Amino acid sequence: MISVLKDQNDFFAFLQGSGVPLKHTWTPQQCSQAALAWLVDQNDVIRTQFAVTVTELQDNAQVMQPEIKEALSILVDS
Repeated sequence: MISVLKDQNDFFAFLQGSGVPLKHTWTPQQCSQAALAWLVDQNDVIRTQFAVTVTELQDNAQVMQPEIKEALSILVDS
């Protein structure tokens, strides 16, 4: 598991590794929206684990690019 998200590639890899279906041409914000849509069909255990991981990743926001911080905040605020 990625412990720090620095750029779009890290963010994409994290979401894709979680099972979120993504397209390489999507922006970080589009990837976050896809993750939210994907989460709807997941069970409570997966949703909880995903939320915990996103919160832990956000704790390292000081090393993230601004667009990744924004995309991650979409996941946290939802």
